[in-house]
Amino acid sequence: MKKEYDLNKLKRRPGKVKVETEAAKVPISIRLDGSVLATIKTEALRLGIPYQTFIGSLLHRYATGEMVDKKTAAEVLSLKSA
Repeated sequence: MKKEYDLNKLKRRPGKVKVETEAAKVPISIRLDGSVLATIKTEALRLGIPYQTFIGSLLHRYATGEMVDKKTAAEVLSLKSA
């Protein structure tokens, strides 16, 4: 890799910059229990992804209804078997 690059040869793309506000990442501050964060970091390391990406994935799956808590899953299963 070069130590320096000639950026004068770069050309600007034509048109306006397209930004989807829904897709933009928004920085937030959140407080988690140390044990919960340690578990999340361990699982993210096992999966080979950054822990913040893993947290975002978990939140996305929950928000879209793809992931439910154990109690709700047990209730649904008991209703199906009845």
